Amino acid sequence: MVSAQTTQLWTFAKDANEYERMHNLFSGKLKSVLNDEKISSALREKMAISLGGEELVFALHDPCDIRKPYSKKLENIGRVRDLDGKMINGYSTLGSVCLSSDSRNLQLSDLSVFSNGDKEHYVLQAELDAVVKKQAAAIRLTKREKEIAELLENEAHVNLRQVVRSQLKRVSEALKTEKENLRVCHVLDRQMDGIPYFSFIGEELEDFFVIRLKRSRNSNESTVNEEGKEVAIKLKDVSLPQKQTEVIAKIRLNKKVYQDVTRIIEWGALTLEERTYSVVRITLLNREGKGIFLHPMLLITNLPVKKAQDALETYLIYLKRAKIEGVFKFVKNALGWEEFQVQDWESIKNIIALAFFIGGYFYEIEPELANNSVISWLCQLGGGKDKITRHYFLEGLKNLLIHQQVELFREKAQLNNEQWSDLLEFSL
Repeated sequence: MVSAQTTQLWTFAKDANEYERMHNLFSGKLKSVLNDEKISSALREKMAISLGGEELVFALHDPCDIRKPYSKKLENIGRVRDLDGKMINGYSTLGSVCLSSDSRNLQLSDLSVFSNGDKEHYVLQAELDAVVKKQAAAIRLTKREKEIAELLENEAHVNLRQVVRSQLKRVSEALKTEKENLRVCHVLDRQMDGIPYFSFIGEELEDFFVIRLKRSRNSNESTVNEEGKEVAIKLKDVSLPQKQTEVIAKIRLNKKVYQDVTRIIEWGALTLEERTYSVVRITLLNREGKGIFLHPMLLITNLPVKKAQDALETYLIYLKRAKIEGVFKFVKNALGWEEFQVQDWESIKNIIALAFFIGGYFYEIEPELANNSVISWLCQLGGGKDKITRHYFLEGLKNLLIHQQVELFREKAQLNNEQWSDLLEFSL
């Protein structure tokens, strides 16, 4: 998989028999099964050993779609969004990586693979809530609702909220096995803007969080509309009590450099269901005074935000989320995360998880890349010249393995120098 840089088993299988053996390893037909749960468990164990001695660890979590737009026969194929926001075929994942407080140690930590096309287990949150409400009121359930109730009782249902809760709990508990009082701060994007997530992390896990809010989030303030009804004012539109404005000489965003950027950081409190959280709003203006982004960024946290430095630190914590986006990009581009061709659900889940695990290896060895002459040579072989990166290391490793296969072929075919020259001339 590493040398071929793809998850297509048939690409690197020598023959049909080897393909079948590899497929059986992932499909669950063998007694010794390599599955997504074992792979994620190994990641968490390694992560806990590496980061368990820290005082504070940032746990970055983010959904990532596995897009298979032209696949129709894959088992449990669901619907995901493409880069333009259109619905296409694919699968869903939730990835987690953990980062030391100095940002030097990044560990891939967990991965869940699920699908809204899994009719046996996937249940919409609205359906779950309706069943729970009916059960509380002792109202008779329909056939479908009874099936949902059974899934709920057996904890066998799947949806984003269930996946997020389970995975965050696993990661938090794994980190605290080494050090019980270790502080964990979970960083999440707008999909997790919701009171169930806030209370789960803060009260059940007893951890911290920084979560980006949706622009539709209401504030605690209200106004009367034209119809005379009292309506909540959006948080993005209210004045926050504290504010700091600072001009930054140069800032790089999305591969573009901006000069004389005005950064406005505002902060205050937001009360939701009798719990009070801190909110931070960040606005970036270019030298002409126009917003660099279409809308300000809204963040919510249960970390104490009492002064400007606290608000800035909350913003910087959220920016660490780019680390996990980089992981997804690397696994997709360097390991062909979305290229698998197997059709059964078990193999699909396990191949996706294994590719993520392999990606973790390259992040783990990254600090050593520049200090190892062999790795430096491999990067040069991969076209890196003076650059030593995971990408060039992979390219060099692939070229080295190709060379090894060519030499084995030459030896097996017993080609002399003249025959070898003829073969090389034919290839030019």
